[in-house]
Amino acid sequence: MMFVVPFSCVGSARNELIVAIFNKAGAFLSILGSSLIVSDVAKKVRNGKETDPYQRIMVGLSIFDVLVSLFFSFLGTWMVAKETGWLWAVGNTSSCSAQGFFFSFGLFGEILYQAAISFNILLLIVFGWKQETFSKKVEKPMHFIIIAFVLVFAIIPLAYETYNPDCGECFPVVLLGKCSTKDEGKLCIVRGNQQAFTVIRV
Repeated sequence: MMFVVPFSCVGSARNELIVAIFNKAGAFLSILGSSLIVSDVAKKVRNGKETDPYQRIMVGLSIFDVLVSLFFSFLGTWMVAKETGWLWAVGNTSSCSAQGFFFSFGLFGEILYQAAISFNILLLIVFGWKQETFSKKVEKPMHFIIIAFVLVFAIIPLAYETYNPDCGECFPVVLLGKCSTKDEGKLCIVRGNQQAFTVIRV
C-alpha cells in the first residue's frame, strides 16, 4: 500500500487544480519558445548558413528544456500512477519512471548547458577567444561530457527504481508504505534505494 497524503503539498483540491493549470500553461509556452529556437537554427543549417557555438549551445539547452517541460510540467500528473489519487493521475509505475528519468535528464541538461553558455561568454569576453577557437578546442568534448554526464545521472535512479510519485509528479525519491500490519503508523521504503536517493539529492 502506498503512503499518500491527499493535497499534502498544495493544501486543497482547488489549489491542486490551479497549480496543474499554471504548470501546463507555462510548460506550453516554454516548449513553444524552445522549439522556435531549435527550428530557427535548423533552418539555417538546411539553408547552408553558418552557425556559431553559442547558437548550437542554445539548441542543446532548448532540447533539454523541451524534454523537462513536456514530460514533467505539461504531462505532469497524467504520468503519475492513478493509485496516488492526484488530480488527472492516469499513469502507472512505468510512466512515472519515464517522467522521473526525463525530469532528471532534462533539468540537469539545462543546468549544464546554461553553464556552457556562461563559459562560452567568459572565454570570448575575458580571454579574447573567437567563436572559431571555441568550436575547435572546446565545443565537441563539451557536448559529449554534458550528454554523457546527465545520461548517467538520470539512469542511476532508474536502475534502482527510485523514480516515484511525490506531490503530484515523479522525482528521484523513495516510496514509503506500511511495514506490516503489526506496525501501525510505521513506514518503510517499499520502492527505491535510499543511497541512490541521497547521492542524487547531494
